[in-house]
Amino acid sequence: MREFLLNSPDPLLRTGKEGIILYANKAGKSLLEVLKSQVRDKVPVEILDTVRKVALRKKPAQTELKAGEKTYSITFTPLRAGEGIILCASDITPLKQTKEKLLLRKMEHEAFSRIAELSLKNQDFQTLLNEALPLVTAALRVEYCNILKLMPDGNFLFERGIGWKPEDTGKIIKKDLVSRAGYTVLSKRPILLEKLDRKNSIRTMGFEGYQDIMSGISVLIGSVEKPYGVLTVHSAKKEKFTEEDAHFLNSVAILISLTVERKEVEDAHRDKVYFLETLLDTIPAPVFYKDLKGVYQGCNELFAKMILGCSKEKVTGHSMNELSEAIPAGFGEVYKRMDMRLFQKRGSQVYESKVICSDGLTRDFIFNKATYKSCCGAAEGLIGVMLDITGRKKTEEKLQTSEERYRHIAEQTGQLIYDIELKNGHVEWAGAVTELTGYSYKEIENLDFYDWLEHIHPEDRKRVQQSFKKCWNTGEKFHEEFRFRRKDRSYFCVKNKGVYLRDGEDRVCRALGVMEDVTEIKQSSEKLKENEELYRSFLQNFKGISFKLDRNFVPIFIEGVIEEISGYAEEDFISGRIYMFDLIVPEDRLILNLSRKKMISSPNSIMEHEYRLRQKDGTVKWVHEVIHNVCNASGETLFIQGYAYDITQRKKVEETLAKAEEIGMREIHHRIKNNLQVVSSLLSLQAEKFKDQEVIEAFRESENRVVSMSIIHEELYKSEGSTSIDFAEYLRKLTTDILHSYRVRNEQVKLLLDVDSTFLGIDTAIPLGIVINELFSNSLKYAFPRGSEGEIRISLYRHEAEGQKTGFAEATRKKVSETSSRFTLTYSDDGGCFPGNVDFENPGTLGLQLVNALVEQINGTIELEKENETKFTLRFEDKLPL
Repeated sequence: MREFLLNSPDPLLRTGKEGIILYANKAGKSLLEVLKSQVRDKVPVEILDTVRKVALRKKPAQTELKAGEKTYSITFTPLRAGEGIILCASDITPLKQTKEKLLLRKMEHEAFSRIAELSLKNQDFQTLLNEALPLVTAALRVEYCNILKLMPDGNFLFERGIGWKPEDTGKIIKKDLVSRAGYTVLSKRPILLEKLDRKNSIRTMGFEGYQDIMSGISVLIGSVEKPYGVLTVHSAKKEKFTEEDAHFLNSVAILISLTVERKEVEDAHRDKVYFLETLLDTIPAPVFYKDLKGVYQGCNELFAKMILGCSKEKVTGHSMNELSEAIPAGFGEVYKRMDMRLFQKRGSQVYESKVICSDGLTRDFIFNKATYKSCCGAAEGLIGVMLDITGRKKTEEKLQTSEERYRHIAEQTGQLIYDIELKNGHVEWAGAVTELTGYSYKEIENLDFYDWLEHIHPEDRKRVQQSFKKCWNTGEKFHEEFRFRRKDRSYFCVKNKGVYLRDGEDRVCRALGVMEDVTEIKQSSEKLKENEELYRSFLQNFKGISFKLDRNFVPIFIEGVIEEISGYAEEDFISGRIYMFDLIVPEDRLILNLSRKKMISSPNSIMEHEYRLRQKDGTVKWVHEVIHNVCNASGETLFIQGYAYDITQRKKVEETLAKAEEIGMREIHHRIKNNLQVVSSLLSLQAEKFKDQEVIEAFRESENRVVSMSIIHEELYKSEGSTSIDFAEYLRKLTTDILHSYRVRNEQVKLLLDVDSTFLGIDTAIPLGIVINELFSNSLKYAFPRGSEGEIRISLYRHEAEGQKTGFAEATRKKVSETSSRFTLTYSDDGGCFPGNVDFENPGTLGLQLVNALVEQINGTIELEKENETKFTLRFEDKLPL
């Protein structure tokens, strides 16, 4: 037994109770050498504590001991009577290695499963790397792990790492420094580095401070044809990586590669989706698409905002029923019905419809719809594009209106308009077709270019064709006159104007023209020639001047007895050396100048003037001029024509007759005044014979009335005219005489006259004078008893008419026959209130009855105000020569 134990392949030791090694077999001595112990020494520290516990408790125990590269399982068995402990060691290194390999494979499997799960869940690639690399380092029990991304230029980018310094991330590693990484890309297989020598250490890859790295492994991410980069791990220990480690790391690289590819696909898909969405938003028309259930799967911004008035997000995933607030019920039913037809028939669909947009306006749209299919060929929904044709609709309506307007206008012009397509001879006609040709529109549509030529009079046809040919070659506009045949085979004269049009190849393709009926013009032209002869014969016998001026009154021509009237020759005026206007007497130039300005502003007006003209020798002659402003259809002056003749002898006769008439009228007024004074004197003498105060008063009133009339005739006798008087001067004399008649002193009753020099016609002045006589007499008799003081006020003013405010009216004042002015005369006294028992409109006294009758005679009105004073307001009009 002892021989067996001595030669046992397993180590066998015997110790005392305190752990002193008493015996060791051959295998045990080998174990002690590894543990650096020998017989008579204490057992190694790793198992000393266990030895003592077994000796104390006297119970077996078991533990593991690492010795060099081997691992032993040691069984501690106590001896009887406490003689010591037997240690029996068994080499379990292979078993331990197997367990570690199984554990490592499990960790790698769990890490791989977790990374695979992350690659499916995580959308962000960098987040995946941040979580996957720590799992790799933990599974392989290394300190370093990183990803080097291959750049297009062959360099590598340190994209992500675990165990490395933060500043290493993002570093560019030159390709000449990364031969191992480059070799990994080219070798198509993992590269295992069991030992990194100092000469080719990690520093040669561009990193500093990593001298502790002893070993590593690198694998390719992606394929050789499309490499993404390299996945590497490094260990600070001398690690012998296995094929299983390389397989695990390669599997992780494949997952990363798939994630990269998926990311690229997703990015490409996302880019395409973004591109399509951007494309839809850039389409200047509403676009939408929906599934078979009518649920919107998407749309562009214009459709959402313009049609539904909301965002794209609110449209997507909703049906028309859910968007009922934005889509009116009536229109929604139409859309559903049209969608149903499209789904039943498939293909495409085009129709017009009105749409109430989000802004509340109704617009016209063309709907272009089509079904779309899946990759399997099954219909999945429809896509629609809406084209806004509101503007086009309005344009079409305007165009139709314009065409109608053009047709009516063309008909009203009395012209025939044609458009000839020279390639086929087709002619389109417009204008006054029936009125000019006798053909109906339907009949004339059958006439082509050659029929049109046949309707030209045979005697004119060759000339017209030659003119057309010349214009065809030169590109000039054609302008010809010829005779054209009507339907009844009669001819009328036309003026034909037109132009040739060319196509893109500069070839004549069309002819546009207008034919105007000039038959009457032709006839009038012939008559005009006859009239010109008569006109020249008339001018030769006319004892005056005929002229034609431009719009600035510069002579175009002037004929007649020019020298006899002006003293100058025709050439003097045509050449511009003498200007007729300069010969007019300065007093008459202002009136004539204003009259000419008025003529220019009054199209086709005719005016007559009489003015004085100073001849070359200084003699003054009177001239009567008739002048006509000839204008075009738009009212612009074309020229001015007229004639003038000598009226000097007539003026002399008129002046002689006027002087004689004036002398006769003044003599008549003088005699009337004398007769009225005789009547006044007779009434005064007769009144002295009566003692009855009322009779005397009646005679006095009659005398005053006669005096008021005689004063008017006295003023007319003194004035230069015979039909008007200065009413202010007349009032002063009249009131003075009345005051003297009633023997009232001026200091007792004050008279205030507010009357400027105002001329009134005799037919107004006489009744108005009698009215003032009656009112003034009544005030003196009743309002102011003898000896009392008071004030009488008389004012007269004229309301100036608008026409009299202009300079032209002032300048022509003496040349206008009559004008009408409105006047207001105010008479008031403060002697006492008007009697309340007297009805002014129906008075019983002769004087007030006379006042009302005379006011009515001059078509005036009179008002009475009875307050603190008695006030009469008389309004009337007067017409008199200005």
